[in-house]
Amino acid sequence: MRLQKEEQIAVVLLLMALGTLAVAFWAFAEESPGPEASGTAIAAAPFTVVQGQVLEVKETRSGGHLIIRLDCTPLQIFVPRDGGAAEVKGRVHAGDRVTISGTTEEFGGQQEIKVSRSQDVVLMGQGER
Repeated sequence: MRLQKEEQIAVVLLLMALGTLAVAFWAFAEESPGPEASGTAIAAAPFTVVQGQVLEVKETRSGGHLIIRLDCTPLQIFVPRDGGAAEVKGRVHAGDRVTISGTTEEFGGQQEIKVSRSQDVVLMGQGER
């Protein structure tokens, strides 16, 4: 079976189009820098949402930050002073059910959920006081 001249031209054009797409994909593909890359790269921390009952709400020893522990996760929740710790402390107490959203970060070799604003701590129901 022999291809006609027009068919040969169509096959060549098809191969050229596929080659162009492959080169464009390679050239414009988004690359993430590896550990050997120079410069500063900031990786986005994973976003986490947890819902559970508050076991403990306590202030840090210094700085006016807040640490919350829930029954649903071993991770502590960190609410920084500039992230609304005072407001959260005034409305969230042990026994309350809350939904908390934040980013998972590492502090002191331990993973924690860091809240960026007080609105990320949503009170679902109040426990017995």
